Amino acid sequence: MNTFLDWNTLEFKKQSGKEKLRCPACDATRSDKKDKSLFVNHNEGFGKCQYSGCGALVFREDNQKSIIDSYTDINPNSFKSVQSDLKMLKYINSRGISESTVKGLYVTFESYYQPALSKEVDNIVFNYYEGSKLVNKKFRSANKKFTQISGSKPIFYNINSVIGQKTVYIVEGEFDVLAMYEAGFKNTISVPNGGNDNDDYWKNGEKYLKDVKEFIIAVDNDTVGNILKEKIAQRLGRYRCKYINFIGKDANDDLISGNLVNSINKPIAFPVSGTFTANDLREGVDNLYDFGLPKTIYPKGEWFGKLKDIFSTMRGQVILPTGIPSHGKSTFTDWYVLNLVKDYDMKASWYTPEHSPMDLYETELIQKVLGRNFWKDKEGYPRITKADIDRYDEWANERIYLTDCDETETPTWSWLLDKFKEQMYSFGIDIFVIDAFNKVILPKGNKLDEINNVLTKLTHFARANNVIIFLVAHPTKMQKNEQGVYSIPSLYDVSGSADFRNQVHCGYSIYRYFDENPRTAFVNLKTKYSFQGKIGEVAEFDYCDVNGRLMVRDYHNPCFSLIDNSFDEEPKRVTATLK
Repeated sequence: MNTFLDWNTLEFKKQSGKEKLRCPACDATRSDKKDKSLFVNHNEGFGKCQYSGCGALVFREDNQKSIIDSYTDINPNSFKSVQSDLKMLKYINSRGISESTVKGLYVTFESYYQPALSKEVDNIVFNYYEGSKLVNKKFRSANKKFTQISGSKPIFYNINSVIGQKTVYIVEGEFDVLAMYEAGFKNTISVPNGGNDNDDYWKNGEKYLKDVKEFIIAVDNDTVGNILKEKIAQRLGRYRCKYINFIGKDANDDLISGNLVNSINKPIAFPVSGTFTANDLREGVDNLYDFGLPKTIYPKGEWFGKLKDIFSTMRGQVILPTGIPSHGKSTFTDWYVLNLVKDYDMKASWYTPEHSPMDLYETELIQKVLGRNFWKDKEGYPRITKADIDRYDEWANERIYLTDCDETETPTWSWLLDKFKEQMYSFGIDIFVIDAFNKVILPKGNKLDEINNVLTKLTHFARANNVIIFLVAHPTKMQKNEQGVYSIPSLYDVSGSADFRNQVHCGYSIYRYFDENPRTAFVNLKTKYSFQGKIGEVAEFDYCDVNGRLMVRDYHNPCFSLIDNSFDEEPKRVTATLK
């Protein structure tokens, strides 16, 4: 177990930044008296001795007070130990885990009420410490039922182990932490809720993880684990992540079979960028050979008609929507992205200064998701209720994010990309919408050069972080033809530079027809790969002024809820034109 030092007794030479000191806990037993093994982060108020035989921790008093915040304050002495601890310890030993590991990770045996069993039972207890504070207790019964302290602080299990570490292992369960600790990989943390990804424990763990150089993702070798692996890499940045393919299901299985050290010593890098050998690329080549071309991403709803056949996207791409002002490029893009969020369990962040204030813009997203008008009864459909908004909030809470720039910040491209990086970590964003390009300040210099530089940074950001960026951009003022009608803008017509056409991966134009047959056209202007769509092809839509959606022409009921695809009992046609 860790030794805790008193912050006020340490002899600091700094008051901010980072510092290394001799450790009072192990200094007397060390042969090298010059070795400063105690790493201290003054700004965050914590430190840890990096000597393998010590690991002493120190927390500034105000930091320990802030750890609890508004969460339940847990008294570790208020729980009842059980008499069957030898039986439980024997079970843990059968999983290859020694008693010293049990003690080192604060595992206890206690009687506690299990809601799934409707009674109090004996449990193996994983105690979650942050510093010297007990912030949660997770109870595991003999028949693998789980519960934890209500209102406790969501945080990684064994978070103290990562302080000052350059490499951190992330696993999917507490027993896997025990297995890794047993094998000598003590700088291991576990997500607290198995395969469930959650913003809260990432935000609470950020100050401990932000200086880590390398993450090894060692979650379960199954479908849920593979999904979790991708979500973790999405948050942390694939460029600093590697992953483990266990021989068994997880770290504990490989510990039992004697394969854990061998598995851990073969981390696999996520493909991002740089130099690759044939061996590095083999897994991807085999996937292409066995399964064909990569699957593209597109809205799956039948209300998009044939669009998926003429246009689709992929992770790692920048998509450029354009169109004459008021023709609906933002409206269509929002609707398109909301469907990707729903269909692929993604998360999206909008930076839309053109549509401020944010709460007003949120009403547009609410309408599109719920399918009815926010402001009033319209065309026979009742106005959205407060209960409907509650449903939207529950659905959108960890899916939809809006970005704004406060009065102390300047909306430059450096600021925006830094904000996106923060959101990648805190929320695991998959899609970023920038509406529009001209609302972010270019660096000073030659305008053409700076546009090219920004586009290069955006395409690199998308590829390196495996995200999709929708970059809405306005065209130059279009000329009317002899009939007095504007032409459909191309990517070369985007205001500022031909690099918009050259640099982005994909693009489309949204164009309204005002003739005797009013409609809105989607025109594929560019797709990076031929299997993503058909350049020049057109899909036509009707605008539904009940909810701001663009639906395939004459769709039978455009006013369903996107949350659960619920339809009214009597579908009706709505083919209102854009106003």
